[in-house]
Amino acid sequence: MLQSIRERAQGVVAWFIVILISVPFALFGINSYLGGGSESVAATVNGQEITQREFESGYRDFRENLRQRLGDNYRPEMIDEAQLRQEVLQLMIRNNLLMQKSEELGLRVGDDLVKQVIASLSGFQVDGRFSQDAYERGVRLQGLTPAGFEQQIRRGLVSEQLSKAVTGSEFTTRSELLNLAQLRLQRRDFEYLILPAANFLSGIEVDDEAVEAYYAAHQNDYMAPERVKIRYLDLDIASIAKSLTADDEALQAYYNQHQSLYKTAEQRRASHILIAVDEGSDDAAVVQARSVAQAALDRVRGGEDFAAVAKAVSQDPGSAEEGGDLGFFETGVMEPAFDEAVFNLQPGEISDLVRTPFGFHVIKLTEIRESTGKSFDEARDEVEQAYLKAEAERLFYEYAERLGNIAYEESHSLQPAADALGIEPKESDWITRDGGEGMLGAPKVIAAAFSEDVLISGNNSEAIELNPEHVMVLRVVDHEEAAVKSLDQVKQAIRDKLRVEKAVEQAAREGAELVSGLTKGETLAAIAEEKGVTIKPRKVISRDERDVPADLVKHLFLMPRPEGDMPVYGQLAMASGDLALIALHAVTDGTLADANELGGEAVLNNALTQSRGKSYFQHLQGNLRAEADVIITNKSSDN
Repeated sequence: MLQSIRERAQGVVAWFIVILISVPFALFGINSYLGGGSESVAATVNGQEITQREFESGYRDFRENLRQRLGDNYRPEMIDEAQLRQEVLQLMIRNNLLMQKSEELGLRVGDDLVKQVIASLSGFQVDGRFSQDAYERGVRLQGLTPAGFEQQIRRGLVSEQLSKAVTGSEFTTRSELLNLAQLRLQRRDFEYLILPAANFLSGIEVDDEAVEAYYAAHQNDYMAPERVKIRYLDLDIASIAKSLTADDEALQAYYNQHQSLYKTAEQRRASHILIAVDEGSDDAAVVQARSVAQAALDRVRGGEDFAAVAKAVSQDPGSAEEGGDLGFFETGVMEPAFDEAVFNLQPGEISDLVRTPFGFHVIKLTEIRESTGKSFDEARDEVEQAYLKAEAERLFYEYAERLGNIAYEESHSLQPAADALGIEPKESDWITRDGGEGMLGAPKVIAAAFSEDVLISGNNSEAIELNPEHVMVLRVVDHEEAAVKSLDQVKQAIRDKLRVEKAVEQAAREGAELVSGLTKGETLAAIAEEKGVTIKPRKVISRDERDVPADLVKHLFLMPRPEGDMPVYGQLAMASGDLALIALHAVTDGTLADANELGGEAVLNNALTQSRGKSYFQHLQGNLRAEADVIITNKSSDN
């Protein structure tokens, strides 16, 4: 069952399945296996009962974990409910057997370790710290008491002790490590040629009777998946923008509001001398400050260097050491009075005294940096594009809300929403649960199209957000259940398959004859010349070779070692119908010195030890199950 799920699900499904099995069952177990009194019993394991309530709770937990971990890849239709229930019950039985064995061996876990494990569980933490309230609430939601939950944790840890005791007791000898290196890092020196499938397909015919017989015997191989056709309305900012227009007045206003996007403002560089006085200072302080500032103004107008005077008397800590230099700035950056004075000066001019909340300023304009960029006429196309997009964004959120509301209120049809928003409905081709082209392949779209509300009840979907600028609403207009394809639909595919199978058989027969000739002294070169093909260059490869067909590499490493100088010949009728003739010249075993290819000798040793330990633990579980007295009374979980 789990193998089937792995093959049919997408992405990282297989890893999730492994995690789901190892964590809930191997570490924590599935609820307490305490006696159930008068409760119905799902199974009895060496006299210990697994109640029906415990089984159903464990099964719900497993399904919920599966749903959460797979996320968008979760597909209920790919699960055989009866078989999965059987899998879960068998896992519970195995876990129970491990607990019994652990108790028999006298394995124990102290209270401190149980508390540490519980405190480390993220579900019981608030702001990174264990919370007693969160713990008690979480345990209650599982239908347990704290004592019952702690017993679960204790049993899981004891079971883990048994697992580590078995897997950790294994070791690898030097000789075994050498044997592994010799086989795993072995290299083979060979050459080969390929006789193409076309050589064997020629003249092979398959009659209708054979096609019909194969179809009758293999109908499950030709299932057409469940599929739907949908009608949909999609709304995106780009489409709304294309439907809008704008006059010059609106574009000019937009340009004026966003000039910084199209041109840089004029900038001015100025220096100043500040004599500080607060706005709330008394008259005497103001008069004193004005007098000092006037004296500074008289000095610079009298010919003294502005920067020198600024360094001597300016009370601005940020610019005094720089000779009063404030750098470049645009209008609107400084205090209004300061700003007005600067932008009324010409380069080299010095202002009269300027009063601001900071005090009295003497200002010198040193440089003007003219505005650069595009005028309105030069930037008109860009302005129009930006304006229409901005307007489309504004309308999009309004339209998207209306689309969702109308589609919900008029759930029997998309036409009211289409009429209200002026959108033309679109129709898809057939879509399976694997998705369609473009946006019709989005997981959200597929989930909506095959949802019970849309597919079974015939309602419009909710508004589906494909991205922040694109939403759609859909409804199913046609539906086909999964069914066997008709013979006419698959006749040619079956005929081609049977022709290839016959070609492979013929290639195998001819290959055997050619290998027989090679062992009697004929050469690959002679066969290549006769057949009009080229021998592939001789090379030495490892088991990880990627430039040679995988099935050929596998076959090559199954061939016997050559004895003496004579190569060993072999043939492989490949799945494609091609025939490979192989000459194996030499075999070189790997050495421990080569182990660096796999991460080093220590890594190799650890991998072999762990592999053996896991294998022995699996054998232990198998032996416990074989010797156990197990009675399954839950018929919904039994085979």
